[in-house]
Amino acid sequence: MYITGAPKIFKGKVLIGNGGTENGPNRGYITAYDVDTGEYAWRFWIVPGNPADGFEDAAMEMAAATWTGDWWRHGGGGNAWHGFTYDAELDQLYIGTGNGSPWNRKIRSPDGRDNLFLSSIVALDPDTGEYLWHYQTSPGDTWDYTSTMDIVLADLNIEGETVKALMHAPKNGFFYVINREDGQLISAENYTEVTWASEVDLETGRPIETPGARYELQPVDIAPTPIGGHSWHAMSYNPGTGLVYIPTIHWQNRFTDADIDLENFQAEGWRLGLGVGYEFGASTRDDGATGTLQAWVPVRREQVWEIPVEGAWDAGTLTTASNLVFQGKANGHLRAYNALTGEQLWDENLGLGISAPPITYSVNGKQYLAILVGWGGAMSALGGQEMADYGWAYGEQTRRLLAFSLDGTRVVPVSAPPRVPTPLATSDFIVDGATAESGELDYESICSFCHGGAAVAAGLAPDLRASGVILSVDAFEQVVRGGALASRGMPSFADFSDAELNALRHYIRQQAEVALAAGR
Repeated sequence: MYITGAPKIFKGKVLIGNGGTENGPNRGYITAYDVDTGEYAWRFWIVPGNPADGFEDAAMEMAAATWTGDWWRHGGGGNAWHGFTYDAELDQLYIGTGNGSPWNRKIRSPDGRDNLFLSSIVALDPDTGEYLWHYQTSPGDTWDYTSTMDIVLADLNIEGETVKALMHAPKNGFFYVINREDGQLISAENYTEVTWASEVDLETGRPIETPGARYELQPVDIAPTPIGGHSWHAMSYNPGTGLVYIPTIHWQNRFTDADIDLENFQAEGWRLGLGVGYEFGASTRDDGATGTLQAWVPVRREQVWEIPVEGAWDAGTLTTASNLVFQGKANGHLRAYNALTGEQLWDENLGLGISAPPITYSVNGKQYLAILVGWGGAMSALGGQEMADYGWAYGEQTRRLLAFSLDGTRVVPVSAPPRVPTPLATSDFIVDGATAESGELDYESICSFCHGGAAVAAGLAPDLRASGVILSVDAFEQVVRGGALASRGMPSFADFSDAELNALRHYIRQQAEVALAAGR
């Protein structure tokens, strides 16, 4: 396991979860510590462990009845790396939970069932971590539809009554309004294209799944993708306009487990182990846009306006009392919009792709807008050529914090220009096709998480196709197995054999030659 999300502070405690669902057997949990001393306060396990070992609490015993087979061998998943909200008014803590480990339910829970508390919102007692209630957005998740997206609290006027509501737009494509006092579903409407389910039944709170959506019959195209209809980038709610502003993704992909040995599958640590194959497809929209910024009215359950954007990985939003919406863009621009109409009012190029949402604050009566400028997240690793073409190559541009005010006079400091790495052309390395083919599995299951699928780096790590290290047996061994670059974030993979290292080199050089032949 590893930590990819930020800790949250509430009521004298620090709360942290974990990631790693895709890298070997993982069982998710969150832990609270005393903010002053660091002393352990409590832990809530998200999925049950081996019944033979006993259950940590009654919630885990209840959850175990929703699993089948020897799920604990696979960890179960549920890792909660984001999506924590403390409700000071009701003194409740809400956590959004993650997907299954592995993704494919046929492996981890072969006879089906809901697999609590995967892909859920769970309410806990903030003092003890005791379970209070839950709502599951994707029962028996098998598509990586985490509910670790942000959870927004508001009092909404619904049919003439004030409802203490919780709003949530998880990966699965539905926008949920939930009564946060007891977890009862109020509404659920799709905010982006959804093909895995036709709707959510408001009586039962369960989605009505599309036949074949669990790829049980044949390969199937599904929207949203594992990237989600909305990822971790913050949505924001403006009580004045009554609108929620969502960075929305419009993609579909194909799922198939035709080549997976379902009975004998076992994920290994630090290897990508999904239990299903998938590949990204095209936009789900007629205009071809893969991303939009949209304004959504939760009470009427409909879109008010939207703006197609460049790419599909724009940052989170901030909305203000002066009816503005700010959003950073994957292309490096920070923009302001009219919160009621979506009209663009301001645009500033900050010189590097933006992943974080802006914040606003006041010092001595003067208001500032601040934003962390830097390129990151899953698409900076696995986004392929579309993301690589932004030119945010590893180490090229400086990450920085920028602050703005209405009377600011300074010019944004110049950043290094975009650069798309060019694969290294060489006649000193002769690729052997069979050797390259044997190296593909190791590369895609271990190396691709940082260096990109098919060796196309999107900015998180160096593009290995452009690296001279690949040409040297000794240099490659020293980096990959010997840990020569550990201080720069490249871990040592000591278990690789000489043959495996050689196969990796041949695969990477093969991909370089493919790109060069295509004129990349």
